[in-house]
Amino acid sequence: MKIDKKSLKRIVKVLLNKVPKEEAALIKISDDLTLIQEIYRKDKDFRNFILNPSAPYEDKKKIIDSLSEKAGLDPVVKEALEYIVKTNKGNLLKIIGDEFRFEVEKFFATVKGEIITAYPIDEETINSVKEVVEKKLGKKVEFDIKQDPSIIGGIIVKAGSYILDSSLKTYLQKLEQQLTAF
Repeated sequence: MKIDKKSLKRIVKVLLNKVPKEEAALIKISDDLTLIQEIYRKDKDFRNFILNPSAPYEDKKKIIDSLSEKAGLDPVVKEALEYIVKTNKGNLLKIIGDEFRFEVEKFFATVKGEIITAYPIDEETINSVKEVVEKKLGKKVEFDIKQDPSIIGGIIVKAGSYILDSSLKTYLQKLEQQLTAF
């Protein structure tokens, strides 16, 4: 089923207008939407029930009420879920968390990124990388730090559409391609 981007953007815009423009409030909404998105993606029964056009709205609303209560969803998120289900646009739940997060990052001029290394790195190195990337992008960057021993050495930095891969693994793969190209 095709995603109705126009409806998705309208719903996200309404959410942004109903929530105070405070970081804590926006993070709560973003976390709630990400949770819904994960449930939609991972729970086949939930997804099929929400997408089933013959299932009565009242039954779907009961599921939303139960989910909202158990997960402690913000009332604005619950209202958006009810609207999405009532208008039979349940497939928007597949990407609504990502879209909302994107709009919040745009609002705060921040970008979510990640630093991947083979071994732990110190705070000083993280701050140096952050400073360089923020200067390059002209935006504030919030990094998640991950370890992946498969990259052997070096570092991979991702922030928005910016990617710097100076890992030993990638270097060796490129070298192999060059050597086998002859």
